[in-house]
Amino acid sequence: MLKRRKRGQRRRRQATLLLFFLAILMLTVGPFLWRLESLRHAESVYDVQKVKGELLWLEGHGGLLNNLELIQEAKLWLELNVGSKGLETKLVAYQDEKHRFWLFLIYLQEGKLTEAQNVINQLDKTPQGQLGQGLMSLAKGDAQETRRLLDETEMDWKTLSRQEQNLRCLTLAQAALIIGDNQSIHAELLRAQQLEPNNPACLSVEFDVAIGEGQWAKALELSDSIDAQTWRPKNALFETKKAVLAIHENNIQKLSESLTALKGLPQGDACINYVKGIEVIKKGELQEGKNLLERALKSGFEGGLKADTQKALQQVTERQKADQVLRAVVDGNAE
Repeated sequence: MLKRRKRGQRRRRQATLLLFFLAILMLTVGPFLWRLESLRHAESVYDVQKVKGELLWLEGHGGLLNNLELIQEAKLWLELNVGSKGLETKLVAYQDEKHRFWLFLIYLQEGKLTEAQNVINQLDKTPQGQLGQGLMSLAKGDAQETRRLLDETEMDWKTLSRQEQNLRCLTLAQAALIIGDNQSIHAELLRAQQLEPNNPACLSVEFDVAIGEGQWAKALELSDSIDAQTWRPKNALFETKKAVLAIHENNIQKLSESLTALKGLPQGDACINYVKGIEVIKKGELQEGKNLLERALKSGFEGGLKADTQKALQQVTERQKADQVLRAVVDGNAE
C-alpha cells in the first residue's frame, strides 16, 4: 500500500515537472513559432512591410532560427520584390529551377536580355523554361510568339508555383493587350487576380490595360494605389504609362516626376523620347512628335512600349496624310 502511494506521488511529480517543462518550452518557443507563421502569411499576401518587420524581429531575437530555410527564402523573396541590387550575386550560387528563374527575372527587369536568355536556356523544356521563353518573346515585342508559347496545351502548367501561374496569366494579358484581343485581356487578368488577389503585379497590368483602353479615371486611381506601395522599385514601363496619364490630365508636375524617374532606368532614354513625342503630338506638332517617336524606336525599344510607339507613329502618319489631302482640297477650291 505504501509502495503504491509512493509510486503515485512519483508519477504526479513527474507529470508536474513535464507540464512545467512544456509550459517553459511554449513560453520560450511560442513567440518564435507565432512569428514564423506571421512571416509565412505576410509573404503569401505580399505584405512587404510586414515581412520586413518579422525578419527584423527574428534577426534580433531568433538566434539559430535564422538559419532555417523558411527565413532564408523569405529574405530572398523580399529582396526580389524590393529590387535589391545585391540579389543577383546571391542567386548565381543556386542551381535549382526556382532560384534560376528568379535570376532570369532580375536580368529581364534590368534589360540584360542576353544574360536572361542564357539562364532560361538552362531550364530547357520545363514549364518554367517555357514561361521564361514567353517572357523573352514579350520583351522583344513578339506578342504572337508569347501567346503561342504560353498557350501550349501539352505543357503541364499546374506544376508551376502559384506565383509563376499568376505571371503566366499576366504575361498572356499583356500579349493580348498588344495584339488588341480585348476578351483575352480581361479573361487572363481575372484568372491572375483569382490566383493571387494581393499580387502587386496584378495592379500594374490592370493599370496598363486601363491606359490602353483610355479609362483615364480608373488609371488615375490605380496609379495612386501603385504609388502608395512605396517599397516597389522604379519601373520604366509604369513610369512611362504614368507620364502618358499625366499628359492626358495636364499634370505638369507628375509628368516631370516621371521623366526624372525614367533617367537611369533600362531603356530610359527611349521612354523619354516616346513620352515627349506623345506630348508634342497632343499639342499639334505632328512632325516633331513623329521625329521623337522614331528616335525612341531607334534607341532599341522592346516589348509593349515598342508596339505602342509603332501604333502612335502609324496614327501620326495617317493624320499627316489626311492633313495633306485636306490642304489639297482647300487649295483646289481656292483656285
